[in-house]
Formats: sequence, C-alpha cells, structure tokens
Amino acid sequence: PEGFIYGLYQCRADLRPNECSKCVKSCVDQIGLICPLAFGASLQLEGCYIRYEHVDFLGKPDTSLWYKRCSKAVANDAEFFRRRDDVLADLQVANGFGVSTSGFVEGFALCLGDLSMADCSSCLQEAVGKLRSICGSAASADVFLAQCYARYWEAGYYDEAGPFDF
Repeated sequence: PEGFIYGLYQCRADLRPNECSKCVKSCVDQIGLICPLAFGASLQLEGCYIRYEHVDFLGKPDTSLWYKRCSKAVANDAEFFRRRDDVLADLQVANGFGVSTSGFVEGFALCLGDLSMADCSSCLQEAVGKLRSICGSAASADVFLAQCYARYWEAGYYDEAGPFDF
C-alpha cells in the first residue's frame, strides 16, 4: 500500500545483544547520512545490516547480486583450494547462520531472518556458487546477495574494510 515503509535490521548471530544494539545504531546513523532522501536503502556493516524500502520485500526470495569483493591477493596451492572448498561446503548448508574453519581458511554465511529455511538454503547455494565463479582463486572473498551473504578468507589475508554499502 502507498505510504508504507518496510524495513528490517539484523545482527550476526554471534553478536551479544549490546554489540548488536551498538551496531544497529551505527548503521541507522550512517544510512541517514549516506542516503538522506532515498526511498529505499540498505547498509551492511561488519556485524549488522539494515534495509528499508517503499515496497514490501519481506520474505520474498531474491538472489540478485548486490555487492562482491575479491581480494587482490590470490592463492595458488592445492591445499588452500581443498580447505576453501571444505569451508564453502559447510557454508552452503548453513541453517541461517554458519561459521566454518578448515586449517588456515575460515568463513561465515548469513541469511536475512525473513527467509524460510528453503529460501535461505537456495540463497546460500547461489552465494557460494558466486564466490567460486566470480572470485576464483582470491585469498578472501565476500558475496552479498539481496537476502544472504557468504565470505571466506585465508588467515592473514582477510581485509577488514569499512562498511559494505550497496
């Protein structure tokens, strides 16, 4: 309906409630500065995410690619790829939120909380597929789809960049 605004916020599942509150407050403050007159916007920080739209997006599957980041550093040894693939296999079947480690490769994945488990699973499969196809042999990579994201990194190469804004 006209005149309605739909929104959601979500924190990474491993954040404590006070960390979540601080992150969401920071997200709200920043989105007001970055997108002051927008009818819709989303902002992903390291630990939380907010999105608002003038159309109802809640619970509607959407696997469109919003953002990707592939490290400039690349790996070229079979051990890295084996461990990365182990991590990605775990993330692909995460139940809404997943963390995985295989030796020196780590990763995590997250779905937005408005998705059903089946839609979350489809979204994560798509995100992991894009990590492989888009970022190839990158030592670290992030792929953000409209309703889920997945990332992996090789110890020592993970780039703690600022906010991911879409």
